[in-house]
Amino acid sequence: MRPGKPSPNQAVDYLVINYDTIIEDALALAQVPFSDGIDGGVSGWWNPDTFDRNGLSARVFKLHGSIDWHELSGSTLPHRVASNVDLPALGDRRILIWPASTKYRETQLDPYAQLAERARRVLNPKQGSQRVLVICGYSFSDAHINIEIERGLRSSSGDLTVVAFTNEDAPIGKLKDWHEDSAITKQVLVYANKGFFHGNDVRLSENPLPWWKFEHITTILEGAR
Repeated sequence: MRPGKPSPNQAVDYLVINYDTIIEDALALAQVPFSDGIDGGVSGWWNPDTFDRNGLSARVFKLHGSIDWHELSGSTLPHRVASNVDLPALGDRRILIWPASTKYRETQLDPYAQLAERARRVLNPKQGSQRVLVICGYSFSDAHINIEIERGLRSSSGDLTVVAFTNEDAPIGKLKDWHEDSAITKQVLVYANKGFFHGNDVRLSENPLPWWKFEHITTILEGAR
């Protein structure tokens, strides 16, 4: 969105692990054509082919499910059901992956397996096709997601760049591992609460830098300095 720089002729992909619909709602209110894998309207059904439709400006991959996805009798794939539709058998059978020891096993089943494959394509750009993954609000506590990000960093021949915003004062955990790994450190930019870390370029700050907060991220995206 830099002034004078044309927008790329491809959809922006959102890899979302929250259950809420804030991204979808914001895109719709901004009149941005997008797909979240649900075909139909206020009520709809799971159809991953919608991700491949022409004219999309964004795709939303809900890797852990969505608060408005429901499981109907006879199907394990998501349906979206309008609140005014009376389905007594619907109950509260929401399709979500809750934090639990069975989380990884659940990701191997559809629709999560289909969404994971889509995410894998996002993280493995075609050779010579630069791609930036911006990470905000993620604690790096999901091993299956960390594996896919790291696999993308290592297999992309430098074409995948990770920009991570964190409330920690410096990189910890997986971010620290990636920052200190000479094979991929140049592909990882960490905006921490007390500094900026990119390979050998480390700039520390005595004052907190709350750019990891969502409200600050959005102002940056709007062009604020």
